[in-house]
This record gives sequence, structure tokens and C-alpha cells, in this order.
Amino acid sequence: MAALAQSEPAVASLGARDLGDLVDVLIGTSPAAWRVGRGCEERERAAALFRLMLRAGHIHPLIPRALVQALVPGLVGVGRRLAWGKGGEWESQGAFTVDAITTAWEVVDGWCGQDRAYAVLDVLSAIRCRLRRRVGRHLGMQRKERLATVDDLPAEPVANAASDAEELARAIDREARQLDRTDADVLYAHRVLGYSLSELSESTGRSRRSLAARRDRAVAVLLA
Repeated sequence: MAALAQSEPAVASLGARDLGDLVDVLIGTSPAAWRVGRGCEERERAAALFRLMLRAGHIHPLIPRALVQALVPGLVGVGRRLAWGKGGEWESQGAFTVDAITTAWEVVDGWCGQDRAYAVLDVLSAIRCRLRRRVGRHLGMQRKERLATVDDLPAEPVANAASDAEELARAIDREARQLDRTDADVLYAHRVLGYSLSELSESTGRSRRSLAARRDRAVAVLLA
């Protein structure tokens, strides 16, 4: 706290006793005796404090530790937006939360020393994007595993032609180099695995409109 206050005079002016007090300011539970404001004003000043602490985070290892602790309520929002990793590699909400906190540490530690105008929003956005990519990668791996399973099946007699879904799966695999990977994953999950756009939206955190656009883009590539 002393090192931080010396580096950032605005922090010293709060009158907080230690980093724990600053965490209380950041999450909106500071005592009335040294509360930085109320309502919208308090949120704005808390965001400004987060920016200052991130900017000075390289001066002491406990500063990024305090920032990660203050991010925990925000990580709950990230978890909800990503349906707690549904469709990804996590077996439970708790497992997802552990990885969310780890990801928060990686982002904060990597960004310490940077001055970002919207620091807290940038950090939460980076965490959400990294976790969302992991969900997407897992869905892609599942798709490849299913394709491998289909390709390992013995060839059927010509009289029993492969289903439309199998034909589409093979077409996606055949044109893998031409397709955007995420577009291909969306098309595969929707048309081959039978997930609705609503289900995919819930599991990936993407809007139905963006998923439909990716699906249609993949179809256009296959038909070109």
C-alpha cells in the first residue's frame, strides 16, 4: 500500500489503510468513513482506481493479487455470459470458475504497467474472449473426433447412401482449409449435430444472429 500510494498520489488521497481497503472500494463495499462516492459516481471512481492500480501493478506483486480479488464479482458475470463453459472442457461450474480466476491472473499480470482508459472493462473482455476461445476449441475438437469416428466406419453399400448429415460432415472436413474454423464449427454443430442456434448461443456466448451469419458463410463456401 505504501509503495502504491507513493507511486499514485490519487490512491493516497483515499485514506485507505491497506490493499484490502482498496479491494473494498473496487467492489463497492467500502465503509462510509472513506467511501469514494455513491451509485454511478462510486462505480466511476472505482474504475479509475482499478486503472491506477493496474498502471502501478508492476511495483509490487501484491497489487495484481488485489486486482484479481476485486475482479471476482465480475467473473461471475463472465461465467453467466458463457453459460459457465457449457459445451467446453469443464465438468462443473466450479471447474470453470477456477480457470476463470487463473485467466484473470494471467491477463492482469501481463498487463501490469499499462495505462488503459477502460482498464476494468478491457480486462474482463480479455478474460471472456480467452475463455470463449477455449469453448470454441473444445467444440472443434469434438467435431474432429466425430468426423474421425465417421471416417473409420466401414464403407456402406451404394444402395445405402450416407445420410445428408454424414455427407455434410465429410464436405466440411474435405473443405477444411477453405473454411474459417469457427464458421465450420457452427455449421457442423447446427446441421450435423442438430444443435439449435439458441443452444449454441447459450453455450458459446455468441448471439444467434452472429452464429447464423457464420453458418451461412460456411454454406456459401461449400457451395462455391
